[in-house]
Amino acid sequence: MRMMQQLSGDIMNDVKAFIQKQCDEIRHTVNNEKALIAVSGGVDSTTCAMLTHKAMGNNLQCIFIDTGFMRLNEPKRVESFFNGLNLPFKIIDAQQKFLEAIKGIEDAEEKRKRFRMIFYKTLGETAKNTGCKFLIQGTIAPDWIETKGGIKTQHNVLDQIGINPKVQFGFNLIEPLAYLYKDQVRDVARELKIKTDFSERQPFPGPGLLVRVVGKVTKEKLDIEKRATTVVEENFTGDQYFAAIIDDEVEKNNKIPRTVAKFFDKEKISIDVKVSKNNVTGVKGDLRAYKKLALLTVKSDSNLFKPPIKKLVELQVDIISNNHDFTRVAYNVTETPRNGKYIILLRSVTTRDFMSTGVTEIPWNVLIKTANKIMEDNKEVSAVYYDVTPKPPATVEYE
Repeated sequence: MRMMQQLSGDIMNDVKAFIQKQCDEIRHTVNNEKALIAVSGGVDSTTCAMLTHKAMGNNLQCIFIDTGFMRLNEPKRVESFFNGLNLPFKIIDAQQKFLEAIKGIEDAEEKRKRFRMIFYKTLGETAKNTGCKFLIQGTIAPDWIETKGGIKTQHNVLDQIGINPKVQFGFNLIEPLAYLYKDQVRDVARELKIKTDFSERQPFPGPGLLVRVVGKVTKEKLDIEKRATTVVEENFTGDQYFAAIIDDEVEKNNKIPRTVAKFFDKEKISIDVKVSKNNVTGVKGDLRAYKKLALLTVKSDSNLFKPPIKKLVELQVDIISNNHDFTRVAYNVTETPRNGKYIILLRSVTTRDFMSTGVTEIPWNVLIKTANKIMEDNKEVSAVYYDVTPKPPATVEYE
């Protein structure tokens, strides 16, 4: 079933009319039956929940699946918010299921697909146990556009790629926001009077920190990622900002330093380029590119060279255009001689619709403060880098 017709670019000129139209369609489709909605605390699912509750009242049950890949204390925070709205809300603890499903898996796409299967099996079981025939979710346009385009598999895309949710999981799917972009969803959230803590909240991926723990997932890596995420969110600005973690398993690159030296045209600098053994997701043309990450350090008189971030973004263009096996460049913020097991990658982007992004020009003093705090809290971390790659050629997330 298709909930909405293709929306034109100016549909959101009348947000009230959009909300009313979706409420009418939801009531007509559900016809007094019960429905589940999967919520995460993000702006998309929260807006979708408020819109749907306006249409069907307490026949809606809000479900938060605790996958184990959320921010620190996130389940309780989301529960408190939804209880404050008097929306029926339930947390399902499925952490062990998800960890078992992705144990030992390195490939980013395979991890996303396994996550999706456990996610919908859990929702299907819940729908059956609660007598719900419908699942409502906050899928938006970039989710299915990127999935259908082969860039990456979003966990919440089914109908658009030929997966029949009724046949496979036992519910009919309703997606009231499926043709909106992020800025349009925020317009709807404001019209619904959703608290700014949630309506203006930066996006958080459906698979959560799974897509920011690059390579094999372990509890240790996940715990470090959660702590690093907290530090970044306390210090950074931008439309989306976060930390990611990779294994400190690198090899030297001898070709990229020539590009770097030519770019800076500066005497008495030392250049070190490492290549992560963990590939990361990017975009080449209109397709997904699962390729290499360059970790760049430039020093002048033994001190880290700290050029403006916009210069590093320009350098990134030279590096990737001359080295087609790469899809990202990150620049050193701080490192230690200790033998750490992991590297933290800091990321902040500016964007309107998340189909393309720039790199936020975070001041160097903020980068250094953030990196030092992460290093102080996590003795297993050997270095912290700032990602200076826009989208494209990178995706926002790492996997």
